[in-house]
Amino acid sequence: MMYFNRKLQKQYLVVILLSMVIPTFFVGGCLYYLIFRVLSDQIMLPDYIARDLMPIINQINNILIIGLPILVIFILAWAFILSYKFISPLERLEEDLKKIDDGDFSVRINLEEDHDLKPVLTIINDLVEKLEQKIKKEGQK
Repeated sequence: MMYFNRKLQKQYLVVILLSMVIPTFFVGGCLYYLIFRVLSDQIMLPDYIARDLMPIINQINNILIIGLPILVIFILAWAFILSYKFISPLERLEEDLKKIDDGDFSVRINLEEDHDLKPVLTIINDLVEKLEQKIKKEGQK
């Protein structure tokens, strides 16, 4: 992996992480605040209702203690997978373009059929083929 792509992958990773973590913690924080807001408003209730609410709050805390680390691990794993999927084709494109730049005009850039970069790569491959043919014609003269 080249330095340029690692830097680019880090940028994608940060964007993906932030786009997943910020909404997750915002919604979770709002729900948690709402639960305690309801509880604080209900403090005037009799003891038997408060006794019923405390186990629910403890259960919510236990779910959060167990669930948040799992959620963070899942988000990190998913962010790494997505950033790799974004960067991997660009990495291959960069390697093939360097080969072409070094004079190897037999290189054709190939990606999956349904990739978003496919139209651009088709144009690049056509240009390289025309350049290769032009160089062959000049060499025959």
